[in-house]
Amino acid sequence: MKSRVSLRWILTLFAFAAVAAVAAGQAAEKAPASAAAGEVPKVTFEKYTLPNGLQVILHVDRKLPIVHVNQWYHVGSKNERFGRTGFAHLFEHMMFQGSKNAKEEYFVYAEKAGANLQEGGVNGTTNVDRTNYFATVPSGNLENLLWLESDRLATLSDAITKEKLDNQRDVVKNERRQGLENTPYGRWFKLLSENLHPAGHPYSWTTIGSHEDLTAASLDDVKDFFRTYYSPNNLSLVIAGDFDPAEAKKLVEKYFGGIPAGPPLDRPTRWIPSIDRERIIEATDRVPQDRVYMAWPTPEFFAPGDAEMDLTSLILTDGLSARLNKVLVYDKQLATAVTSFQNSAEISGGFVVIATARPGASIEQIEAIITEEIAKLARTGPTPAELSRAKTKQEYNFVSGLERIGGFGGKSDLLNQYNTYLGEPDKFDEDVARYRRVTAGDVQKNVDRWLNTRNRLLIRFRPEKSGRATEVALERSKEPSLGADRAFRAPEVKTAKLENGMEVFVLERPELPKVAVTLATRAGAVADSLGKEGLAHLTIATVDMGTPTRKALEIENALGDLGTSLSGFAGRESTQLGYEVLKRNLAPSLAVFADVVRNPIFPASEVDREKKRHLDSLSQQAKNANAVAARVRSMLAFGPDHPYGRPSQGLPGTIEGITREDIDTFHETYWKPAGSALIFSGDITLAQATDLANRYFGTWSGGAPPVVQIPAPRPAAPGKIYIVDRQDAAQTVVTQFVAAPARKTPDYYTLSLADSVWGGGGFGTRLNLNLREEKGYSYGVFSGLSLFSESGLWFAGGGVQTNKTKESLVEFDKEFKNIGGAKPISDTEFADAKAKITRGYAQQFESLSRLNQQVADLWTAGLPMAELQREYDEASKAEIGAVRAAASKYAKSDRVTVLLVGDLDKIEAGVRDLKLGDIVVLDVEGKPIANRKTASAN
Repeated sequence: MKSRVSLRWILTLFAFAAVAAVAAGQAAEKAPASAAAGEVPKVTFEKYTLPNGLQVILHVDRKLPIVHVNQWYHVGSKNERFGRTGFAHLFEHMMFQGSKNAKEEYFVYAEKAGANLQEGGVNGTTNVDRTNYFATVPSGNLENLLWLESDRLATLSDAITKEKLDNQRDVVKNERRQGLENTPYGRWFKLLSENLHPAGHPYSWTTIGSHEDLTAASLDDVKDFFRTYYSPNNLSLVIAGDFDPAEAKKLVEKYFGGIPAGPPLDRPTRWIPSIDRERIIEATDRVPQDRVYMAWPTPEFFAPGDAEMDLTSLILTDGLSARLNKVLVYDKQLATAVTSFQNSAEISGGFVVIATARPGASIEQIEAIITEEIAKLARTGPTPAELSRAKTKQEYNFVSGLERIGGFGGKSDLLNQYNTYLGEPDKFDEDVARYRRVTAGDVQKNVDRWLNTRNRLLIRFRPEKSGRATEVALERSKEPSLGADRAFRAPEVKTAKLENGMEVFVLERPELPKVAVTLATRAGAVADSLGKEGLAHLTIATVDMGTPTRKALEIENALGDLGTSLSGFAGRESTQLGYEVLKRNLAPSLAVFADVVRNPIFPASEVDREKKRHLDSLSQQAKNANAVAARVRSMLAFGPDHPYGRPSQGLPGTIEGITREDIDTFHETYWKPAGSALIFSGDITLAQATDLANRYFGTWSGGAPPVVQIPAPRPAAPGKIYIVDRQDAAQTVVTQFVAAPARKTPDYYTLSLADSVWGGGGFGTRLNLNLREEKGYSYGVFSGLSLFSESGLWFAGGGVQTNKTKESLVEFDKEFKNIGGAKPISDTEFADAKAKITRGYAQQFESLSRLNQQVADLWTAGLPMAELQREYDEASKAEIGAVRAAASKYAKSDRVTVLLVGDLDKIEAGVRDLKLGDIVVLDVEGKPIANRKTASAN
C-alpha cells in the first residue's frame, strides 16, 4: 500500500515559477556558487575515458538505494545550420521512440526498471549547446538502464523510420505552437535570438526551429545528424548514487565499449555579438499588459564578468527590496513584476531584464527607470549589504544543488556541465571562488561595461488591437474592477447510521461516473501505547497485507484489476484509508476493501518487511532537518510522553519493539464499527451508499473502541532556545511556537485570519516578505495552526542561511511581537487575509478525495458537517478588532519557545549574543545532550 502524506498547507512559492521560467534552458543550468567563507562540500568522483572517446564520471552517494544515469551530448541548436534548424530538439524526441533492440518507447522500459515518472525519474532537454538525458532507478537495475541507454546510442539510426519521424515532427510543431505561438509573450525568445545576434551566429535561431525547416527535414538529413553528433566521443556519461564502481566500469565497457567513435567535430568558439545602436522591436500579441524585454550581449559561461552579471541580476530584481522591484513594483507601482537574469551559454551570454507594466503605466517610463537604475549601479556599485545578500543567495542555491544526486542542477548535472563546457568535472571549488572574490568594484565595472549603454535590444509587447471590432470604443488603459464576490455554499453532506454504529456520510457529485471511498477511525497515534510509538502507523501500513481469503498480492491485483489501489495514513488522532474507482467497479472494489478493513491477519513476514522499510525511512528522516524540527517541536510543545508530543511515526527503538501481535491487538481494539465513519463522494446517492455499507460492513461487530484520554499538555519551559545539533548542516531550520487552543475553540476563525497575516497566507505574509524578500535570509518562511481535539500550537518556521541564523532570530522575534500587538494588523492586511480565505475557499472542494478528507477531519474532531459552511461564513463576517484581539491573546512573548536545527558550532555564539534565553542542546530525538544541558545566554 502506498502511503498518503497529508499536508495542511504548502508554500505558494511555486506560483512564481512562471517568472523564473523565462530563464529556462541553459540559464537554468548555471552553477550557483557559495559566497561565504568555509569549505565547499566535496564531491568525489572518478573520471576516465574509453578508447572510443566516451568520457565516464563515477560519483558514489549511498544515502539512498538508487542510481542515476545522466548523459550530456555536446550538441545543441548551435550545431545546426540555417535552413535546417530544430534538428537537435527533434532528435531529443526521437531518442524516446525506441531503438533496434528496445523497440517500444523508452518510457516503457525505464518505468519497468523502476523509474518514477511522476517524480521526474526520466527526462531529456535540449538547449543551444547540449542535449541531456537522465533517469533514476533502483540501484539493482543499473545494468538494465545502461543497456537501454547504450542501445539507443548504438542502434537508433537503424530504428528511425519515416513514420516515426513524421509523428515526432508533428509533435514538435505542436509544441512550438503551444509554447511559442499560442502562449502570451511566447515569441520573446525567438525575437531576442534573431535580433541580439547577427545573421549566421549559432545562437541566432531558436532551439525548437521553424515549421519550414522541420517540414523540409528528410529521413537522410536526420540520420546524418545523428551519425555526426550522437557518438561516444561526443558524450559525457555520469553514473551517480549507490553502486559498485568496479562493477559499473565493467558494465560501461560491456555496453558502450564496442560502439565506434564518430567523426572529429569542430566546435564554435567564443563569439560575443556587438550591437552598434539601440534596436527596438515593437510586437503585438494576445497579452493582457504591456511588457518589455531589455537585452544586452554579455560574457559566456565561466568567463570573466559572468559571475558579476549573475550577482547583478540578484541585486536588481531578487526580492521586493531589490533595486528595480523596489522602485517599479513597490514604490512607484508602475510594474506588476520585474525579473532579470544572466543567460550564460557556451560561446556568449546575454543579460535580460523583463518588466510587465501595470494597466495604464507607460512602458517607456519603465524603460527609463531601468536605464537610470543601471546607470546608478554603474556609477557607485552595490552597497555592502546588497553584495552580501546576492552572495548569500548564490550560496543557498549552490548548497541546495549539492543535496541532490540527479535531476536538473543536481550533482550529476553539475559534473556533466563542467566536463562538457570546461573540459573537467572538478570545477566546484573554482566555481565557488569566482563568486567569492567578486567585489563591489567588480560589479560596478562590469555593469558599466556591459549594461550601461544604449547599444541594446528592446522588445516591447503590447496588447493586440487587430481583429473584428465592435461598434463601441473601449478604453483599454483602465483596469477593470473585480467582479462581485459570490456567496459560497458548501456541498451538502448527507448522513446515515448502521445498526452496528458505523456512521455513513455522502456527498453527491454525479458529474462523473466516479466514486471516492474513505474509512476513517479515531485510531490515530494518540492511541499508541507508551514505548510502542509508531503502532498506529504500522497498523495502517500492513492492514492490506493479507486476509484469511486473500494474500497481499491478491489484494493488490484484485483492486488493480478494478482500476484502483488503496492509500492511507495514520495521523495524530485518526487513521484514514481509502481509494477512488469508476462507479461500475464500486461494488466489487468495496468487497475487497471491507475484507481488508475487517479481516486483516498481519502476516509476520509482511510485518517484518514493513518494519525494515520504515526503519530505513526513519533513518532518512533523522537526516532531514525539517522532519527533525517537526518531531521535536511537538515533543517540546506538549511534553515527551504526551499523546500529542510522542513521535507519531515512532523512533527506531519503538519500531523494533513492536510485534505482529501488538499490531493485531491494536486493530482489534480500535478498529470498530461504532468508532468508524464510511465516507462516499461522487456519483452515488445516500440510499445507494447505505445499501452498499450494509451489504459489506453491516455484519461487522465489536461495538465501540475505548476513548483515548488526552491530559493537559506538559510543555518544555518557554523562554529558552533549544538547539538540535546537526554538524555541517547547510541551513538552520528555525521553529517558533506558542500554545494554542483546541480546534473547537470559537477563536479558531479569527486566529486563522491572524495567522494568514503573520505567515500562513502564502508569499506576501509578514514573515516571508521580511526574511525572504527584504533580507534574503531564506527561500521561504511560514506559519500555521496545528489544532487537535483538546489543545494545539501556533507555530512559524523555515530554513535560513546558517551564517544568518542570529539575524533571522531577530526578525522572527520582531515579527512575533508585531503580530501580538506591537504592530497591529492593518486594514489592508485584514482585507487581504479575508479575501484570500473567502475567494479561494471553494477550490478546496474540487476533488473527491479532498472532499472525503475534509469530512473525515471534521468527524475526527467531533465537529458538525455544517462547519464546512461556517468556516467561510465566519471569515466573511469577521471584524478586524476580533482578529487583532485573537492575535494578542495567543502571541505572548513570555510564552514563546524557539527550536533550531543546525550546526551548533556555527550558530551557538551568535544565538547566545541575543540573550533571548538559556540554550538547551538536544539530539535528533529531542533528548538533552549530556554535559550540554544548558549554556547561559545571559
